[in-house]
Amino acid sequence: MTKKTKRTIIDFFSNHNLRSFIVCLLITVVVWTLMSLSESKSVRHTHQLHFTGYDKNKYAITADNAITMEINGSGFELLKTAFWKKVPEITINLRGRRLGHRNSIACADLEKEFLSQLKLYENQTIHFGEDSVVFYLNERNSKKVKVDISGIDFEFAPQYGIYGNPTVTPDSVTIYGDSTSLATITEIGVAKSKLRNIDADSTYIFDLQPVWKQFSDVYPSVKKVKIHLSVERYTEASYTVPIDFVFRDTSVHAKVYPPSAEITCKVALKDYKKITPEMFRANVFCENLHRQDTLPITVSQFPKQVRISKIKPEYVQYVIIR
Repeated sequence: MTKKTKRTIIDFFSNHNLRSFIVCLLITVVVWTLMSLSESKSVRHTHQLHFTGYDKNKYAITADNAITMEINGSGFELLKTAFWKKVPEITINLRGRRLGHRNSIACADLEKEFLSQLKLYENQTIHFGEDSVVFYLNERNSKKVKVDISGIDFEFAPQYGIYGNPTVTPDSVTIYGDSTSLATITEIGVAKSKLRNIDADSTYIFDLQPVWKQFSDVYPSVKKVKIHLSVERYTEASYTVPIDFVFRDTSVHAKVYPPSAEITCKVALKDYKKITPEMFRANVFCENLHRQDTLPITVSQFPKQVRISKIKPEYVQYVIIR
């Protein structure tokens, strides 16, 4: 800064009349600003609407996507809106409302909710450009598909095994979406898993394979299932059962050799004393008397609690009784 410039600045601020004028001007501006901000004013904004509190999987919503409102208040109160980088989105929560296909909510009933979301003052008011918010709930197409758990490898500890069948909850999944997309999904599998050394009743939670993600408009009712296994300790037991000869002509009789079979199976310890040979039935089925020398043994009846592991012998010979 040169000496001449410094001298000019010093002379400017040394001038009493000029200083007085600047001070008066500043005071006038401040007073005018305060008076202006204290007056009642209004600003107009258009807010995007977002709906929550309804089943988005089951329904598609069609609605007015924006609402225009005039916010009233003093200049001081409206200063807050001047600092919005982006006009805030407003959420309308539909939870607890009785909804049908066509729905309408009076804007006046939403005023307090909107003021709260916009973090405005309680004494401020809103004037809406519309009388009500109108929206439609359109039910998506849906169908039920079975849950496939074949992708899970259950491995039990020695002498232990599943008792009955696994219980899957839920055993089916409702999927919602476009009918063309739904037609391509026939079942939903459980994510592949391997469980080791199971020796007690157990419950597991598995993720479903997200086959619905290949479609933009398909949604599942659940994304996980619960699988319960009833587990028992097993032992091996053998039962001797007579073999019945079966031919389409019931007047034909035959003797089979040997006349009985030994059926070996796994039995839960708690059922061991309950199982008797009379609960089993072994058959040989003959289709042509002149073409079959030996016949395979089939166990046509057995208790559902047991798991057959071996039949001895597997085949028998027969002689027709004339």
